[in-house]
Amino acid sequence: MKLRYRTLGASLAVVVLALTATGVFADVYRARAGYAVPPIASWTGFYIGGNVGGAWSDVEWSNISLTGERFNNNASGFIGGGQIGYNQQFGNIVLGVEATVSGADLSQNFHSILVPTQSFSTDVNTIATVTGRFGVAADQWLFYGKAGWAGAEIEFSGRNTAPLDRFSFDNWRNGWTAGIGLEYKIARNVSFGVEYSFIELDSETHNGVTRLLAQPFTLRDHDLEIQSVTARMNFQFYRDEYRAPPPLK
Repeated sequence: MKLRYRTLGASLAVVVLALTATGVFADVYRARAGYAVPPIASWTGFYIGGNVGGAWSDVEWSNISLTGERFNNNASGFIGGGQIGYNQQFGNIVLGVEATVSGADLSQNFHSILVPTQSFSTDVNTIATVTGRFGVAADQWLFYGKAGWAGAEIEFSGRNTAPLDRFSFDNWRNGWTAGIGLEYKIARNVSFGVEYSFIELDSETHNGVTRLLAQPFTLRDHDLEIQSVTARMNFQFYRDEYRAPPPLK
């Protein structure tokens, strides 16, 4: 929970910094003194930024020995965090790598039909990715796709009110992610964009005992998917590039 709010605070701070930088660099596409032409919008270099948006999760649990049921947890909520990466532009082609860490608020409860006093909940708290990016640039526009590794912290818990008993555990789950995005340079070193991501995490089987009555339980998740749509803002550490001035007539 603390990591989630720290991540949100960091992402908001980066967005504020980028908005401030927008005013500073708003006129940098004009030609500097000593140059006959304005700089090209280059995507080559390092960048750091923040993102905020909405996310949806879908978890299918089966083999729950405490009730013998199979159920789905579908949750929606907030996601926000930060990213850092590097791009290299070759003509109109942009290749890059990016790492992200986000806090999420994806929580959903399920009440047993067979045992009405029993309830379960699934929480997705932290999400991280490392992806490669392939994009096509058109001056200040960049359209890209991404794919790579993803991981998330998943917490699963159960509670029974009669007799009183409960259990909980959390673990880090690995998987893969893919997505697409669009960015636009609103200033030389600041870009704003929107991105869609899909994450598929590995299935696992869990065995344990409840805390109060020490009842053994077994459960398995078959599918754990997370989707998100986020607005992003990046502050870019790029060097200016200039076109050769036209020949004198």
